Amino acid sequence: MIVLVHAFVLSVLASCSDQSTTADATKPEPLRDKDARIELSIKDAGNDLAKLLGVFGNQNYLVDSVRADAEGNFVFAKDSALPTGFYYLMLASDNSYFQLLLDADQHFSMETVKGDLVNAMKVTGSVDNELLYQNLKFEAEFAKRLDPMNAKVAQLQAGTAAYNDAKAQQDALVAERLAHVKSFEKEYPNAFFTKFKLSGQNPDLSYPKLPNGELDQVTQVYRYRKAFFDNVDFNADWTLRTPVYANKLRKYIKEITPQNADSLIRYADELIAKTKNNKELFKFTVNWIALEYKTPKTMGTEGLYVHLIEKYWTADLAFWSNPEEIKGLRGEVSLMKPSLLGMTGQDIIAKNEKGETVSLYGIGGKMKVLYIYSYDCEHCQKETPDMVRVYNEWKAKGLTVFTLSIDENQAKWLDFVRKNNMPFTNAIDPKRESRYDRKYHIDITPELYVLDANNRIIASNLSPAQLPEFLQQEQARKPWH
Repeated sequence: MIVLVHAFVLSVLASCSDQSTTADATKPEPLRDKDARIELSIKDAGNDLAKLLGVFGNQNYLVDSVRADAEGNFVFAKDSALPTGFYYLMLASDNSYFQLLLDADQHFSMETVKGDLVNAMKVTGSVDNELLYQNLKFEAEFAKRLDPMNAKVAQLQAGTAAYNDAKAQQDALVAERLAHVKSFEKEYPNAFFTKFKLSGQNPDLSYPKLPNGELDQVTQVYRYRKAFFDNVDFNADWTLRTPVYANKLRKYIKEITPQNADSLIRYADELIAKTKNNKELFKFTVNWIALEYKTPKTMGTEGLYVHLIEKYWTADLAFWSNPEEIKGLRGEVSLMKPSLLGMTGQDIIAKNEKGETVSLYGIGGKMKVLYIYSYDCEHCQKETPDMVRVYNEWKAKGLTVFTLSIDENQAKWLDFVRKNNMPFTNAIDPKRESRYDRKYHIDITPELYVLDANNRIIASNLSPAQLPEFLQQEQARKPWH
């Protein structure tokens, strides 16, 4: 049984050491062990409990647990070899841990001291873990040189002689680290450690220039993003069994891709296409991105979620979902799609306080707000006065507001309108005759949409308190009064 446990925040993607090793660089790849036997000796860990944790995507899972003898000796033994990947060994007494790699050779020993697990580590019989710990020790020492230089560069005025000198020293250190990484590729091309290490490296940053000599930042980011996964093996079974892919996926999608639906769709599709030959990697990638953007923090990017469900949640591709789940998700996005940013908002026709027919299209205005609420909703009760305030501040500039109550009791609705002095075009549709729920996605009330003079949806999922800032930005971008 796989048991999910607490995930760590670790920095394991740094570059590698230049220290020598006793491993034979010309040695061919070893035959895969049929079983696993990892012997550990941890001073001062007598009778402690050790947990062996594996990695899958962005989760850690429990592989096995063993209690030490009185001298701190542990043995992890399995009848079959464990999957190639990155693992942690955690001590239950204080949650301290160290890292290890498992590939073909799964018979080896590790010796260290509790309280100084990394620096005191000695590995016997595993090339990958020898290299791993030489790298970890190197990085700890290297940081003592690089961190002060980074801080110094950050404090100096760009373009000054002092800055240029410090920047040159910083660049030399970065080049030194990169050379170490490359040396592993040359000396240990068959080692799993090398493949793992290279997969985590970021691309070199280029410095293209504009005709005026200034940095072309758009081209710089484009090149960086295009090369971001160059060292990742999309076909390897172990790609999801190290922290590298999940970390790179998050950075690629959330940091180096512009947070608008068009860009996200383009670059997500490019990445997903690379995973098509690895079913588990494909599954992880599309599910992770979809979950991130089902309820996104950036307005409008839910368009990516709609796109993913429509394109990838099909009977042929979504092998992890059953037909009912696929049908439900596709039905959900079919309701979201008509009210995405950039779509033309559909008209809503309903009855006002006097029983007269009113419509969203009929209220006109340079900018109009559709405010959908329920008088029983606690958030609606708090935010409706804000909506009144914003309207009174902006009505002279061309703002109009159409409110729609989704409730059934007309007397309670009228009382709510009077109590809040709602000076809008107010309507109620207890029987959903306007089919508003098919025209606008309402996952929580109040729901607010902003439409321009042509009824194009230009904002959604704002609170009334956030509306003035948006209106100011929109007016500055394209004056509308």
